[in-house]
Amino acid sequence: MPNLRYIVLTAHGTTREVSLETRDDATARRQLRRQGVIVIRGLGETTVSGKQHLWRGRSARFDAGEFANRLTPLLSAGIPLEHGLAVLEEGSRDAERDVIRRLRRGLHEGKKLSQLTREMPEYFSPLFSGLIETGEESGSLPEVVRELRRFLKESREFREFVLTSSIYPAIVIAVTLLVVILLFTVFIPRFAKIFEELEREMPFLTRIMLETGNLMQSIWWLWPPLLLGGFLLYRHSRRSGRLKAVRDRLLLKLPLLGPLSTAVQTGRFLRTLAIMVRNHVQLLPAVRISRKVIANDVIRASFDSVEERLRGGSRLSVILGASPYMPDGSIAMLKIAEESGEIGEMLERIAEETEEDVRVRVKRLLALLEPGVILILAGIVLLVVLSIFLAIMEMNVIR
Repeated sequence: MPNLRYIVLTAHGTTREVSLETRDDATARRQLRRQGVIVIRGLGETTVSGKQHLWRGRSARFDAGEFANRLTPLLSAGIPLEHGLAVLEEGSRDAERDVIRRLRRGLHEGKKLSQLTREMPEYFSPLFSGLIETGEESGSLPEVVRELRRFLKESREFREFVLTSSIYPAIVIAVTLLVVILLFTVFIPRFAKIFEELEREMPFLTRIMLETGNLMQSIWWLWPPLLLGGFLLYRHSRRSGRLKAVRDRLLLKLPLLGPLSTAVQTGRFLRTLAIMVRNHVQLLPAVRISRKVIANDVIRASFDSVEERLRGGSRLSVILGASPYMPDGSIAMLKIAEESGEIGEMLERIAEETEEDVRVRVKRLLALLEPGVILILAGIVLLVVLSIFLAIMEMNVIR
């Protein structure tokens, strides 16, 4: 039975390390809660002799989801934010400790936590900052952080699902590229030498395959700078500016990725808006904050008139219905919610349905990717084999 070690916060406000010999992490945490202490961080597993495992399965990089997971029980226990950050800082690694120290320093300077997280976009996403601002606006930061922890946990599980499901298609794509490169740069040119030695004219399809291989060989030096330039261009296009606006417009026009990107962005918007409305934030600031989590400039621009029309007395369902990117059927559901006074619950339901739609779309995309790549490889191999077959038939012609 393993020994599990934890950093815990006692009822007196001090932190200490404890070790429990139990069968799993969930049982250990239940035992610690019954003892009246709050688990701040798990330190991993040790053997009975006290030796640590060499690998704990944790990355040294700052993880916003883990940060929210550890901050939630402290805020729920009524511990002030600054003191909670101080407790987290004591039990953190170097990368985490630096980020938490910057947050504490900013709080001492009179800044809000949401403002500080926006100043560190390399660690916190716009969604994280928007939801933190929600808690600050409504005065219910512990509840919002709890919602944020749940949302980040679900997002992480979804990312892990996508990553795991993409391994096999990625291998298939890599093997396909390798086979194509070898066919056009090694196999076909060597086969063409036979025709040159026999002084026979090659068939048209064989000449095309050979010219393609010669072209790939002649410009091999161009591929590394092209790949590097494409990568740098993509990174630059993620920032605000004209290039980002062009990229956002093109992304929405893509056949499969366009609807998927739209569902992701509107899902974030609706999820943030639902959390704020349920925590009694006024609709006007709730919409203003929710718009900030939309990363696509085109989709965010479709909600630009929401605040102005809300001031004019229009209903939320009518205003959001003016955007062409709202999910199908969501406006009718919002109209019903406005009649019953359950806008927050209905927004959350729409957000959940949108997120589920994203999961289904990703599963379908990954399911189509693998056979699509295999069919492309089969088509290329078929053309190569056909060109070789025609060449062999030409060689057998008696002249």
